[in-house]
Amino acid sequence: MTEGIDGRKKQDVVVVGGSAAGLFTAYLLAKEGVRVRLFDANVVTRASSRTLIATSHLNDVLGFSPSEAVVNHIHLIELFSPRRSATIRIEKPDLVVERTSIVKLLAQKAVQHGAEIRSHCKVVEVTPANNGVTVKFREHGRGVERVQATTLIGADGVSSRVARIAGENGVETVPILQAIVSLPPGVPANAARVWFQPEETPYFYWMIPESTRRAAVGFIAQDGTKNQEKLYRFLRRQRLKPHDIQAARIPLYARTSWFRKKVSGCSIYLVGDAAAQVKVTTVGGLVTGLRGAKAVAQEILGHAQYKKEMRSLRRELRLHTHIRAILNSFDAEDYDSLLTMLNNKTVRLLELRSRDEFASAVFRLLAAQPRFLALTTYWLRSLWKRRPPLQ
Repeated sequence: MTEGIDGRKKQDVVVVGGSAAGLFTAYLLAKEGVRVRLFDANVVTRASSRTLIATSHLNDVLGFSPSEAVVNHIHLIELFSPRRSATIRIEKPDLVVERTSIVKLLAQKAVQHGAEIRSHCKVVEVTPANNGVTVKFREHGRGVERVQATTLIGADGVSSRVARIAGENGVETVPILQAIVSLPPGVPANAARVWFQPEETPYFYWMIPESTRRAAVGFIAQDGTKNQEKLYRFLRRQRLKPHDIQAARIPLYARTSWFRKKVSGCSIYLVGDAAAQVKVTTVGGLVTGLRGAKAVAQEILGHAQYKKEMRSLRRELRLHTHIRAILNSFDAEDYDSLLTMLNNKTVRLLELRSRDEFASAVFRLLAAQPRFLALTTYWLRSLWKRRPPLQ
């Protein structure tokens, strides 16, 4: 720990992982004069390409508009069950972003404010040291290096080595698979489509237009199933031909997911996918991961917002786990009934409230459509199924 010009103690912060959440944390800290070093096992600016859709809260969390990374705006969400359909017009349009572009943008901002980014550096071990920890890295072609840290941030994804070193067993994940296709004739470029087909996936299929010419079509898959065959079968039903395939593993938030620990006087935080800060209803984690990163930066900077923001984030993520537990019990008829329940009041509320602020809208939705209360029986049923057998 070094002495700052203003007499305050400046922390030596090490970030492991060049994810969007890790880079955002580095940017926020470096902007305030904190010494930040970010290490990534690969090259940060060569992140794998993947189309993402995020709510307008992305701009609010970042504090700026990532226009360089936004490739399209979505004004409509069209929902399809086997026998029903519904359309939701979004008051503040969703943003379609390209993952590589947003990572590059955040890396650029972090470096501009003084953060050091090192590629091809893989963390080997973390050991206690005076007033912190020693982080040992193996750098490709240059051997082993050790750095001191009073604060360590794990932003290294679903297989976080920082989490394992801190004694965690990892998080549950699901695979997602999507194809890049030509946008079908007659499909508006500002409309995303969602198909609920529970006989094939407990989640859904989606089509997200990237432009007037291209779209990403995919689904949240399950381990041990023929996922690529399912995707191709769905594409054939929609008369679509894949040009490219994108795949990833996404963590699922759980109540046991931890964000902060103390080891030998060193604060160790997890952010983004490493902390499973993902809405399990849609497995969207860009905005929630950035919220987690922002809260960690506030804590390190000594602001009083960390606990409040983390409580808010946990509440939002827990609500999505309850909703997912309900939806996992649905069959085709249940989805037909759900779309039938979307009256004018509930649709209007969904148009005004994004997926990142369900916690503030849930009671209003129940007031607008009391029949939603019946869905709690599915949640209770799922809880009963998860109970251990009596001995």
